[in-house]
Amino acid sequence: MQQYDGRAPEDQYASRNLGSMVNVNGSSSKRKKQVAASALRRAAHLHRLVESVLAAVLVRKMLLFANPAGIATFNVSKPLSNVFDLPRIARSYIRARPGAGGSLPGSASAIPTLRARLRRSATGKAACGLVASVADVPKVALVTGGSRGIGRAVALELARSGCDVVVNYASAEAAASEVVAQIQAMGREAIAVKADVSNQEQVEAMFAQTVERFKRLDVLVNNAGITRDGLLLRMKKEQWSQVIDLNLTGVFLCLQASCKLMLKQRSGRIVNISSVVGQIGNPGQANYAAAKGGVLSLTKAAAKECASRSVTVNAVAPGFIATEMTHGLPLDEIAKGIPLGRLGQPEEVAGLVRFLATDPAAAYITGHIFTIDGGLAIGASG
Repeated sequence: MQQYDGRAPEDQYASRNLGSMVNVNGSSSKRKKQVAASALRRAAHLHRLVESVLAAVLVRKMLLFANPAGIATFNVSKPLSNVFDLPRIARSYIRARPGAGGSLPGSASAIPTLRARLRRSATGKAACGLVASVADVPKVALVTGGSRGIGRAVALELARSGCDVVVNYASAEAAASEVVAQIQAMGREAIAVKADVSNQEQVEAMFAQTVERFKRLDVLVNNAGITRDGLLLRMKKEQWSQVIDLNLTGVFLCLQASCKLMLKQRSGRIVNISSVVGQIGNPGQANYAAAKGGVLSLTKAAAKECASRSVTVNAVAPGFIATEMTHGLPLDEIAKGIPLGRLGQPEEVAGLVRFLATDPAAAYITGHIFTIDGGLAIGASG
C-alpha cells in the first residue's frame, strides 16, 4: 500500500503520476499543461473517493470490534463522511503498514491501531464517543393489544427498561392513550396506533407508521387476542374463524411484517403471547386452544428461519392471569387447581416478556416456550 507523505493529494499525484506529462520547469506546451491539469483533477477526485470508501469500511470494522451486539443499532441521520473526517483518518491509519510496526487494514490486529489513532484527534474522540453510546440507543418495541391487560403491563415494563413503545389497539382508544401518557411520563417516546391485526392492510400500515416515526423496530410482542368460547358441538363457524383469524393469523401477519425489518437489520426479538390452553387444552375453548397451539408451532418454525440473522423468536404461555379476560370465571375454583393457589398478575408475565425482549442474557434463547402458570401445566409438553 502507498505510503502517504503528508502532502495534499494533488501534489502527490503531480509528482508521482504526472511527471512524465508535465515539465515542472515550464518547458511543456500549454495544451499538455491543460491535459495534465484535467487528469490531475480526475485523479485527485478518485483519490478522495477511494479514501472515503476505505475509511468507511475501517470505521465500521472498528465499531463491530468495539460492540458486536450493538452494531446493528448504529444509526446516524447524516452520512458517515459527514460525521467523521474519513480521508484524514484513513491517511493516518494507512501509515501502519507491514514492516513498519503496523498491520494490514481489515485484519483483527489493525483495529486497536485505528481506535488509538481515532482517540488522538477531535474527530476520533467523537467517533469513540459514538461507539461508547451505541448500546445506549433506545430500542423500539411494538406491542399489539397494548391498551389493556397483559399488553398494557408489557408496554409499561418495556418502557421502564428503556424502550420507546408503539401501543397497538383495536377499539380501546382512551385506554391506549392512557398507556402512552404513562410511558411519556417515564421520559420515553410512545405512540398509539389503531389496527386490526387480522387485517393485512392495517398491519402493514401500522408497521409503516412505526418505521416512519422511529426509523426501526427492535422488539415485537404479539399479544392481541380474543375469546369466543363455546362447546365444540355448539360452536358456530363464525366463533371459530374470529378467534383463528385474530389469535393465529394476526400473529402470522405481524411476524411477517416485523421480519422484513429485523432480518434486514440483522437484529431483533419477537415474543409471541400464547397460552397454557394451547398446551393442555380446555373444555369450551376448542378455537382458542387451536389458535394458541398454532402460535407455539409458528414460533418454533419462525425461530429456525430467523436465527441466521440474529433475530430470536420465543413464546410465553400464561396460565390464568387476573385480567378482563378472566372476569366472570369461577376464580376461586380455578385457584384450587393451581399448585401456587392463586391467579397470576399481568406484571409477572410482563417481567418474563421484558427479559426475553431486552435482556442480554436472553440473546442465546430462541424457539422456546416459557410457561408462566403457577404450576398448572406441570408435566405438559410445549
